[in-house]
This record gives sequence, C-alpha cells and structure tokens, in this order.
Amino acid sequence: MSETGHHTRFRSLYRQSLPGSRVNEDACGLQGDLAWIVDGATGVSEGRIAGAESDAAWLARFIGDQLANAGHPDGRVDELLRQLEDDAAQAFARAAGVPVPEEAGPSACLGLISAVREPPGSLALKGFFLGDVVALVLSEGRVLRWTDERAKPFERRTLAALQDGHDRSADLPDAVRRQILENRTKLNHPDGYWVVNPLRPWAGRELRFSAPVEAGAPVVLATDGFMRLVDVFDAYTDDTLYRALAAGKGEELLGELRDRERRDETRQTFRRVKTHDDATVLVIAAEG
Repeated sequence: MSETGHHTRFRSLYRQSLPGSRVNEDACGLQGDLAWIVDGATGVSEGRIAGAESDAAWLARFIGDQLANAGHPDGRVDELLRQLEDDAAQAFARAAGVPVPEEAGPSACLGLISAVREPPGSLALKGFFLGDVVALVLSEGRVLRWTDERAKPFERRTLAALQDGHDRSADLPDAVRRQILENRTKLNHPDGYWVVNPLRPWAGRELRFSAPVEAGAPVVLATDGFMRLVDVFDAYTDDTLYRALAAGKGEELLGELRDRERRDETRQTFRRVKTHDDATVLVIAAEG
C-alpha cells in the first residue's frame, strides 16, 4: 500500500486470446496491482478431470481464478505463490478423484507481475516467472524482456527430433513424443526446468525481475504462441513488437501471426512442433 493509503492498480489496454486448435489452454488477467499470463500444457496421458476441455485448460483457469481473488498482496507475492501451490495441489486431487502419477499431471507456465510504489513516490514493477511466457517492460527508455528460458535446452531437443523430410502436417512422429516424455522427467527438478504443476513443488523456484516504470506506460504480457512473431518468424524485435502493441495494433498482429502460420502450414521453413499454437496477449498500464 502506498503512503497515502491508495493501491497501485493495473488497467487493461488490450486483451485477446486465440486457440491454436480446439481447446485454448492459455489464460490471462489482471486484478488490482497484479497481472498474469498462463500457458497450460496437458500431461502425458488422457485427461483426468471430468467435464474439463483438458486438464491444462482447467489448470490455467484455476490459476487465473485464484489470482483474481487474491486481492492486494502488498508485496507479499512469495506468500501468494506458496498458497497457490497448495491450493492447486488440493483442487487437482479433488477434481481428478483418483491418484494421478506425477508424469500425468498438467502444468503451466506463469508470468505474474505486481506494481508497487517505492519511495520517494516512484513506481516499479516486479516480475515472477516460471516458463517461457514473456513480459515486455519499458523502463528508462529500453524495452526489457522478462521470461524464464530454463526449458530452452529441452525444447531444442524436441525440435531436433523433427527430422527433415517428415510430413509435419501429420501427427507427431514417435521420436518427438518420446523426446517430450523424456523432457518431462526433468520438470520441476534442479537440473531441469520449472513450471506450475499440481503434483510437484514449484513455489520459490520462479525467476524474479524488477524495474522502475512510468505510470501509464504500456506493459505487455504474452504467451510463446504470440511471441512467435519475434522468436519463430523473426518478423519483429521485442522493441518493435512492443511499440506496435502500445500503438493499438493487437488485432493486426494476431492476424499477421495466423497468416504467417498458414503460409508455412507444414512447418518446413519455420521449425515448430505445432502449426498453430494458442496465442494470448495482454497489454496493461499501472496507475495510482
């Protein structure tokens, strides 16, 4: 809480989430002085939660609902994440109804940012990241990227398993599936990568960021599906993508993303596991 007793708050400038296929396993939101982006991934077996579009979609929505009800953490994000870990584990156990092997549970990348007042009256953002969701933050004239790249070595192994000449319009080859399974044995392990998972501890393993910002300056949160414009298609830099979103071009960018994916339908030119991925972007500004 600020010295005047007023909370810093985020307001939404633009928000959109498009499914890559039948089920959208992304989520995003803001409430008070918190904003978040979530990118879910289903476990290695069939869904366990009756009535859910997928276990990952269930987990993404659960995370969003919990954060929306968190109120103002007043900087106590550590506490909030520990509570989220406990609540997700208990809720998944109830929803699944039967014991679930660790490797079969859903997981989710999470980017959480909070806005705080720091003396003498300046504004700062703090970021807490698990997985490759991204924040683009304008601070002191530079666009900063906040993300967690600890899974990148494992993603490279998966891409390497996509052998040249494979018809990528078809189902994933066995080699890719085996590599994904192998990667997930490193999920939430010290020599692996860290995400939200209801069956394995994760709180306290997030990467943390902090930067001073100007009140009212746009802040971007996006999943890797949207960030393909930078990281896969090389059509933008972090800076030019940020500027385009700040200028209100979110719909144009999403249209361009899907067009670029369709023009490389078989993924022969731009290597990626899925032709289309869920793409979510949230543009916000901190005020107060």
